[in-house]
Amino acid sequence: QLEPPAWPPHQLCSSGPSDMPLVKIFCRRALNVSATSLHQSLTKIWGVQASPQVLKVLCLPVADESSIGEDVYVDIRAKAKPERTPEVVNEASQKTADLLAKHGHAAEVRVELYEPSLQYSANSRVSE
Repeated sequence: QLEPPAWPPHQLCSSGPSDMPLVKIFCRRALNVSATSLHQSLTKIWGVQASPQVLKVLCLPVADESSIGEDVYVDIRAKAKPERTPEVVNEASQKTADLLAKHGHAAEVRVELYEPSLQYSANSRVSE
């Protein structure tokens, strides 16, 4: 049985409040870049720089996974919008893979668009 990798604290953090697109990055070793740094670039790639709080980045350690040669597997869920055409999503997927390659990680990127009327979310705040 494989042991989960040791991770620096910033690798287990996410950036921004919960909403979509949700970018989950699965990897066996710590990334060479923080989720916060990726968040900045991904808001531009996915066209949400005007409202960066709608993008969430999670870096998730995995103990084992199948692979076709990638270092990281990226799973993205985003709202289906008229401007997210197949061409736009394919281009953003490739730019996401290229961004990770720039940081030394071969990536496989998968995108799933969902019907916005089917999304539900909740949040809570702790008063001090």
